[in-house]
Amino acid sequence: MAGTRLMSHFQIGKETTKGTAVAATRMMHPDLTSTFAVDWMKTNHESRRTGYRTPPSYVTRQGEKVTINYRTVDDTGISFDELSYFLHFPAGGTAASSGGTSYLWDQFAWGGTASGSALSWTAEYGDDVQNYEAEYVFPTRIRLSADSDGMTQLESDMVGRQNTKSTKTALTPASPVNIPGYLWVPKFATAQSGLDGASTIPNFLRSWEMDWSTGLVPHTYQDGLDYFGQNQESMPVLGTVRLVVDSNATAITQFYDKAEAGTIDFLNLTATGADVGDGTAYKADIDVCLEYQNVQMLAGEIEGVNTYEVEASIMLDETWGQSIGAEVVNALASL
Repeated sequence: MAGTRLMSHFQIGKETTKGTAVAATRMMHPDLTSTFAVDWMKTNHESRRTGYRTPPSYVTRQGEKVTINYRTVDDTGISFDELSYFLHFPAGGTAASSGGTSYLWDQFAWGGTASGSALSWTAEYGDDVQNYEAEYVFPTRIRLSADSDGMTQLESDMVGRQNTKSTKTALTPASPVNIPGYLWVPKFATAQSGLDGASTIPNFLRSWEMDWSTGLVPHTYQDGLDYFGQNQESMPVLGTVRLVVDSNATAITQFYDKAEAGTIDFLNLTATGADVGDGTAYKADIDVCLEYQNVQMLAGEIEGVNTYEVEASIMLDETWGQSIGAEVVNALASL
């Protein structure tokens, strides 16, 4: 019997020791089309001189790389509970502070001065024919985005090692609380410390996306193993933020004037959802330090209203000590 798409799955478990596989504990719901790829790094020795016009006659395996291109489906997007797996991993912590049935995950610090203790996962994926798993899975890139009339989406380029055939861990499907794009509300300030007291701006933001590298890189060694030995925070945390806003006076003063002057600015995006169950609402709250690189005036239109398209680089604020920070309130007690 052929495997059916409805029975396809993706689920993860947090590893206690990086590279030591564990059973999955959380079922997630991404688009599984072309998500997983295994590269055995084969060489057919095409340059070998054999006296034949077709040189390849044997193959050598040079290593193994597992890539997972995680992306949410359009009509579901990412949930408040799932966000903690992607945003909290650089901090190294595995439990949140509780207010009852709600839990606060704080602080996801990116771009600070200290090396972190980033988490790793075992990922299981497959369908009703075969389950596969990879260990030491971690993201090298994360992209969040939302439109005013859609769901909040997440994409992540992830790396793992030792893809193996295995038995799927039996999990009960979760009922995720997803994040409609209209929930996100923007605030701006000239310092990160001013974001809490800044006013939200209604009737302005149409869509946004935030894309950044995690700085984590898989490193391979000459040690008799065909997969990477460890990850290291050996690359910078770099990224961009893109905004589409209405063409109005705020767009001019907030983006065009500051871009022209090269002013460092701060953006807060907050999405507040329903009650978790103890009087506290689901929430995702992201702060980011920016410098506006490109401001396209009259870049497009939405039902007759002109829009600006703004591209900004994620910057370091030395007073704050980082470039991105976030907190999430959800029903997840631990990873």
